[in-house]
Amino acid sequence: MNSIIGLINRDTTIDPTLVRLKEAGVADERIGVLSSPKSINRLIGGDSAGVIVNYSVWGAAIGIGIYAVFGVAAALCQCVRMEYGIGYGVGTFIGAILAGTLVGGAIGVLAGAAEAEKDTHLYLQGVRTGGKVISIQVPNEDVDRVKQILTKGNVLGVKVI
Repeated sequence: MNSIIGLINRDTTIDPTLVRLKEAGVADERIGVLSSPKSINRLIGGDSAGVIVNYSVWGAAIGIGIYAVFGVAAALCQCVRMEYGIGYGVGTFIGAILAGTLVGGAIGVLAGAAEAEKDTHLYLQGVRTGGKVISIQVPNEDVDRVKQILTKGNVLGVKVI
């Protein structure tokens, strides 16, 4: 089962969209209309941690890749030019990898938090100005059809969460 959400503007009537959803076979108990910021945060907020974790993991991986190149270069320079032992170069390389992980992960956390906030901002601002968020539980095979119904009904920010 997937959850599809979207914002219904205060100027848009929800009734024709609900009728189309029911005609498409979506049961009443699978459709929810939310109008309080608290309920929307509960619905969408559960996904925020996942977004932040994904961004931080990707950030750390990219940081490792970038810093590894500099770590290898620094290690080679130290070992060859300064006549240090190989152990010193390995330590420099590992230090660069750790620094890349920390820097990339931190940037990823910040980017993930911004992305999660961007996602929820549309729905929360819409509710504050009189709109409603519609949430529909649908099986995987009906996702595209339900998204099309919502889009035709002028529902904004239609996405699968």
